[in-house]
Formats: sequence, structure tokens, C-alpha cells
Amino acid sequence: MRKVYLLIAAVIAVASCAYAAEQSPIILDLSKSTTELTFNDENGSWTGTYDDDAESIESQCFSFLHSAISEWKTWWGFTASNSADDAQPANTIEHQWSNMAEGGILLNEDGTVKLNDFGAPEVSAEMPYLVAFYSPYMSARPVDVVFNDGKLYDPQSVYINLNSYTFYSVLLGDGYARAFTNNDLLTVTIHGVAADETEKTVDVAIASCSNGDLTTARGWKYVDLTPLGTVNELYFTITTTDTGDYGANTPQYFCLDKLCVTPAEGSATGILAADQTGITYDRASKMVSVSNADFTAVYDSLGAKVFQSDDKSFSLASLPAGVYVVKAGNYSIKIAR
Repeated sequence: MRKVYLLIAAVIAVASCAYAAEQSPIILDLSKSTTELTFNDENGSWTGTYDDDAESIESQCFSFLHSAISEWKTWWGFTASNSADDAQPANTIEHQWSNMAEGGILLNEDGTVKLNDFGAPEVSAEMPYLVAFYSPYMSARPVDVVFNDGKLYDPQSVYINLNSYTFYSVLLGDGYARAFTNNDLLTVTIHGVAADETEKTVDVAIASCSNGDLTTARGWKYVDLTPLGTVNELYFTITTTDTGDYGANTPQYFCLDKLCVTPAEGSATGILAADQTGITYDRASKMVSVSNADFTAVYDSLGAKVFQSDDKSFSLASLPAGVYVVKAGNYSIKIAR
């Protein structure tokens, strides 16, 4: 009989963001979200999940990109949830919203992560968290995070968790995926994109099987992000050893909470946007304004030019939702539209 091991956060690692207090760390707290977050009473899912017009979840300096096709009941990227249901799902689709830790992570009054006597983060169904669905057929970077203030940041840490759908698929198999056996591995890769578009990555094994024993990130797993360096974008990919003719068989979901970043030091490397370049973007009106250049070009996430203008102000409303780079003169900013 195989054993299932749970990964828990190491106490010594949990406090790393607090050590950078002099750099004013920003820890994701969805109770501060400027996107209205209301939840389905039955399954805990964000009521905006299938809203075609809901392009992101905004909280503090973070823009977590979200996309949906309501007609197909399809979404990808990030959504939010307050489900604490970790039971084996009878209907797997209804359990794409839940996580195995039974809630989001609580914070202390000073904004740091609240730990229990064992050094693991305390959770509550009252605290919302993020659920991510990686759908590589829909976008080049379907699970994407950018910073809505146009600044560069140094990622410090994040917590990752399995959701119920993926956990029970890995444990027991389902109609599409098999239960994990020896040498099977499910990995979330976190990509940090620098201002010059170079990347560094951190790999997180959230399920693995060795010698007949399955190890999973059933609780919130602490991840050190400092190897990513200074970034202006984060995106996530998932790989699994259970694949078929049409790609991954394992459900490509994970949960995320308490992403922690600190502003990059020095204005020369710490600010991409408005203060120096005169480039500003108003998300409500989808208008770009430029004051210090005579020509502006807009590029998609693959580097293709999708728009250009000689005007000092223009709209990006005609572009589909996604991440874009706006370049004017020698400067640029990255935005989520």
C-alpha cells in the first residue's frame, strides 16, 4: 500500500519576506482587492469567473490576468475562491475551485503570514485565495501576473497548493488522467521576466511519486522566489509526466496565495513607467497617454507589433485581453489589458 506524504512549509523560510521590512514588502491580501470579489454560495468560486469582460483581478500592486469565454463556460489564467472543501469530488468540474489546505492564508495585524504552533500558515475559509488554470492552447502565457503601477519588483516568496480536482486525479486517476505511479511528477514553473525580457525560473514539484510513495503539496507550500531577481512580470507553466496525444492528461490547476514582493531599489532600475517616460495607462478607459515621445508602439507578449500611433493619447480598447509592452522613445511599460 503506497503512502501519501504532505509537504509543509519550513518555519525558517516563512519569515523571509519579513526580513526585508526596510524595503516595504507587499504581501498579497485579497481582502484589499480593488476588483469586486463576490463568491458563489455553493462552490466558493468568484462570480466573475465566466465574465467575458473580467480581464484581471487587481490587488495592491498586482494584476492577475483572467480570461473567459462565457458561451463555452471556459476560463483560464487566475480566478478567486473562498472554498474550504477538500473532499473527494463527485463532480470534478465543480471542484476546480477548491484547495486541499481548506482555505486561504491568514495574516497577522502587521501584515505578515500568521503561523500555527508547527510553523505552518494558518488558514480560514473566510480568506479568499487564487486558483490558476494553465491552458496553453488559449495563450502564450495563460497564467500571468504584471504590476499595475509600472514599477520593477524583487519577488520574495509565494505559497502554492494543489486544488481538489488535481489532487484526487493524481491520487486516484479520473476519466482522462491516471493515478501517479513511480517517477511521475507534476511541476509548476515560475518564470520571472526582467525589463530586457530575459527570464529566470523556479521549479516547484507539487506532486511526485517515488518507490510507490506519493508526495503532494496538500498544504500551502512555501516557495522562495529570490532567485528570480528583479522582474516586471511573472508567469506560470505546468508540466506533468502523464501526457497523451493531445498534451497533458493531469488537470493543470494549482492554487496561489500570499505572493510577496519588494520594490526594486534605485529609480534607474526600479521604475519602468510613468515618472520617467511620461507613459501612463488608465485601465478604466483603456487609454494610453504619452508626453515625452513623438511615436508609440505596442507589442504583444510574443513581441509582435500590434498597434502604433503618433498621437499623445490613444485607446487600446480594440485589442484582446492580455499583456502588452508600450514603447515610447527609449522607455517602455508592461500593462495588462
